[in-house]
Amino acid sequence: MNKTIVLAGDRNYTRQLETTIKSILYHNRDVKIYILNQDIMPDWFRKPRKIARMLGSEIIDVKLPEQTVFQDWEKQDHISSITYARYFIADYIQEDKVLYLDSDLIVNTSLEKLFSICLEEKSLAAVKDTDGITFNTGVLLINNKKWRQEKLKERLIEQSIVTMKEVEEGRFEHFNGDQTIFNQVLQDDWLELGRAYNLQVGHDIVALYNNWQEHLAFNDKPVVIHFTTYRKPWTTLTANRYRDLWWEFHDLEWSQILQHHMGEFELISPLDKEFSCLTLTNSQDLEGIEELVTALPEVVFHIAAWTDMGDKLKKLAVYNNVRLHPQIVPPVLDKLERSVDLYLDINYSHVVGTILEDMKILEKPILSFDTTEHGNTGQLVFKKDEVSVMVQAIKDYRRDGRFLSCYEGSDFHCLTFTNSQELQKIDYLVKNFPMVTFHIAAWTVMGPMLQELAKKYKNVKLYPEVKSDQFEELKSQMDVYLDINLHNSTSEVVKEISSLNKPMLAFYTSQNGNHGQHLYSSEHPERLLQAFHALIKGETLGEPEKPIKVIGIDQTLDYVIKNKSSLVRFGDGEVNLMWGLPIPYQNHDLELANQLKHIVGLESDEKLVVCLPDAFDDRFVFTWWATLFWKEHMNVYMDFYKELCKGSWYGSTFISRPYIDYEDKSKAKGQFEKLKSIWENRDILIVEGVTSRSGVGNDLFDKVKSVKRIICPSHNAYSRIEEIQEAVLQYAENRLILCMLGPTAKVLSYNLCQMGYQVLDVGHIDSEYEWMKMGAKTKVKFSHKHTAEHNFDQDIEFIDDETYNSQILVDLSKREV
Repeated sequence: MNKTIVLAGDRNYTRQLETTIKSILYHNRDVKIYILNQDIMPDWFRKPRKIARMLGSEIIDVKLPEQTVFQDWEKQDHISSITYARYFIADYIQEDKVLYLDSDLIVNTSLEKLFSICLEEKSLAAVKDTDGITFNTGVLLINNKKWRQEKLKERLIEQSIVTMKEVEEGRFEHFNGDQTIFNQVLQDDWLELGRAYNLQVGHDIVALYNNWQEHLAFNDKPVVIHFTTYRKPWTTLTANRYRDLWWEFHDLEWSQILQHHMGEFELISPLDKEFSCLTLTNSQDLEGIEELVTALPEVVFHIAAWTDMGDKLKKLAVYNNVRLHPQIVPPVLDKLERSVDLYLDINYSHVVGTILEDMKILEKPILSFDTTEHGNTGQLVFKKDEVSVMVQAIKDYRRDGRFLSCYEGSDFHCLTFTNSQELQKIDYLVKNFPMVTFHIAAWTVMGPMLQELAKKYKNVKLYPEVKSDQFEELKSQMDVYLDINLHNSTSEVVKEISSLNKPMLAFYTSQNGNHGQHLYSSEHPERLLQAFHALIKGETLGEPEKPIKVIGIDQTLDYVIKNKSSLVRFGDGEVNLMWGLPIPYQNHDLELANQLKHIVGLESDEKLVVCLPDAFDDRFVFTWWATLFWKEHMNVYMDFYKELCKGSWYGSTFISRPYIDYEDKSKAKGQFEKLKSIWENRDILIVEGVTSRSGVGNDLFDKVKSVKRIICPSHNAYSRIEEIQEAVLQYAENRLILCMLGPTAKVLSYNLCQMGYQVLDVGHIDSEYEWMKMGAKTKVKFSHKHTAEHNFDQDIEFIDDETYNSQILVDLSKREV
């Protein structure tokens, strides 16, 4: 018996005492619980004492004298005078270490770790109150031996008499009962415990209104949950954290505690075992709510609000399957959102916050009436006078996990043609649109994945080995085409579909060919869902959104040649850095990322052309592997591009990469000739990484007047940009500057351009030129210098080249970071 616990209460607080004791015994054995009281009947102790003994524990009735000094002392309205009884713990409890617990709390796990804390000669250990200064006296790990030795009871009583007089005379503000006295007497004689040992959830609504973000952000499992303030689970509906758990322990049978310790019973939150719906409202008016509640007694209806609720909603609490959550706080709402099965968009007035978007992201079905539908988030909409139809839909979903009976005879049809079993987000779409018939066709037999889909959803129809005339009939019947086939392109079929002038929806990653599809990110499928919903309602989508304008390689080169422009090229690596990620040869650097964001947002002009990947409009001019890469890249980053790229037009990043990733490689030779004409008969200064060796072993720069080089670190060059720029300025006069230095080249080129120099950022040009010269079909690694996208420069054997060595003016790589 090594855990001694003290509680205090009176006959008006036995329900709360019992709930606290249940929570202690549920999670702990071998405890001795003393209950300080004056008026609790001996009969009340019999049942808890019997259960405690079976768990190697003991419950002791400690009667305090009727005329005790504290009975007339000041206190807060929601606090009993019996709380002052803790002054007398050392008189009645002999153990040297004692845990005092208020009776408006529950224990949430084992207390072993709490009892193992060393008090370090302090009088007690406690958790700070919400003021962040004093300690809260609801949970006190007490050094009872020291209390006796230092006569703490007498000190507390003396201070109480002094303070009470000040309170009575109006000279003491913010008096908080015995908690104030304890803090006055002990001051620095206490050890601070972590918040988990006394999570004060009664202040949740105060924290929300006062933006105490840290208070509500506590995510660890609490050891003790304390229902502070007057907002108790048994006195108010206020939806603070763990309110439902208090009631779970309150309703727990004593026998179930024994069953728990025998491994035969576990407390399971009702949220995890009940079929339930959620509505978040800012209005008392919920369409059809009483009819839904009475027709569906087996369904629990959670109704939440950020504010208090009026009588009209409070009256719904008479129904056993209604749970009201007034003044809800974000952690409780988050838990409800994740736990419920459906969302009912049935409140009048405005939509509350982002609740509909949140539920859509969680893939929870949303049901609404035509008079209460908010926005366009794929709700299943019912007519106002058809509550019974919604009732049947909820019954169907509860029984089968889908809506069926009320949507037979669908008159909206969706067609998908596939060459594989993988249809992107098909389950998500079918589940959210039970009123739509999804027709899936293929020239071949279909595999088990599609067959299982059709078994699971009655609104899915399969057409394996479809005949041409049958497919023509499907095309004429369809209202929308879903281009969501992954792998094995269906571009030719999509091209045929495009001639029908019917809407075609696709994800960037599933798009087959460039045929005028409306494109969406698979990371935000709710956007495609919204478009789908609009079509069902008879709305039109208009033309697909125009992509960011990037002119082609030849057009970019012609513009640069005509205007003697400088160039800055952005690729996927720079986008990763701006997004906050490192890349193989450059760590993420916030200053670099911000510089890149500034440059990419600039308007191109005759002085400086900002270039982006020419992959916004047509990603199907590339080889199959490059097409897959750019589809996935745009799927993730398209929103980011739209946010940052404010220019009316951009040049093509691929001016120095016109060969290996293109399916048609015939244009590359002429484009390289245009590039070479820019530096023909000019003095050039190459700024490059130590492994780049651009032009070594090929004729890329054979027609220049002279070549000089500044050699830089090949990794994390941005950390040396000031040094690099200083070296360039020393030798740049009357020279065309060519930068091949990764992300650092963007900032360097921009800076030098602003100073009046012509600078071309032409990274990867050497590898592309070599591949073109050898007629390569894939990216061949070079043994004697850096190869594009072989980012770790492994196994390079440099060839000693006197011409190359003589061109080096400055070598900054010797002190590479």
